[in-house]
Amino acid sequence: MAKKFDLDGTSVEKVTPEAPVQIESPIVEAPFVNVEDPEDSVHGLNQEEIKDPNSIVVSIADQAVPIIVLFGPTECGKTMTLIRMTRFLQKYGYRVSPIRSFRPSADAHYAQMCEGYNELVHSSNAAEGTQMISFMLVEVLDKNGRRICQILEAPGEYYYNPKKPGNEFPAYVNTIINSSNRKIWIYMVEPDWKDPSDRSGYVSRLQKLKTMMRPQDKAIFLYNKVDKSNFVIAPGRVNMPGIKNDIENMYPGIFTPFVNLNPVTKWFKPYLCDLVPFSNGSFAKASKADGTVYLTYQQGVDEYPQMLWNSIMKRIRG
Repeated sequence: MAKKFDLDGTSVEKVTPEAPVQIESPIVEAPFVNVEDPEDSVHGLNQEEIKDPNSIVVSIADQAVPIIVLFGPTECGKTMTLIRMTRFLQKYGYRVSPIRSFRPSADAHYAQMCEGYNELVHSSNAAEGTQMISFMLVEVLDKNGRRICQILEAPGEYYYNPKKPGNEFPAYVNTIINSSNRKIWIYMVEPDWKDPSDRSGYVSRLQKLKTMMRPQDKAIFLYNKVDKSNFVIAPGRVNMPGIKNDIENMYPGIFTPFVNLNPVTKWFKPYLCDLVPFSNGSFAKASKADGTVYLTYQQGVDEYPQMLWNSIMKRIRG
């Protein structure tokens, strides 16, 4: 079993398989798309919400159970990470399902996503899954029905948009930040993402968010698409010091807000965050009978989602 590199030195635990979950659910219709300006289209939101993000309403009914926030700009892999983690957790006996009260009951698209969640998660059509599963809060339950955590996947456009780097967080993001739940923030980074100015803007965004985190909140940096880097030794085995250096070179100052300033503990725990490598799997082009080309998704090895889950569980416990 591969080890998770942890900026404070904790190793991983092995997940014990349980009975698999049966999958059965209907197809979902497409979300709103602004055909006049596709860049202004955000999956999972209606036209009014896209025009005014402050009109987006969310509700965190359970404020006792931790929320895992997948945080990053658009197209950084948040949705595929949710899909991969759902597959992994269901394989090992956990139940993962949407929380219907997260969005208003009148939101027909969210209701459809909830109904079709499992089918989309297990679809081999990657484009279908990433387009349909958007802006969702899901719960993770153990085999005894105990809620372990909630996982939030939300539009990256409102976390950090390189085209509008100075935009404030809309009201719903502040609702999440200010909820009393412990948050485990999963900050997405990846090799060769955009240009230096975009990466610098993302670092500034994370630095601002750090000032808004509650003391009980925790942070995990997720190095996505590790299989596309030069740091993989074997599946699930990676050169983690090399990854850390790569992140620091690409995103100067990104770890600075998480430096441990405690003079007693900083020598054995230099950073108050984790660093986890991740890979969702592989993608390939395929054609339908009518000639339509689409992307198929083949999930990768379990070592990477296991590393992430172990890091999440460690942070939930303490």
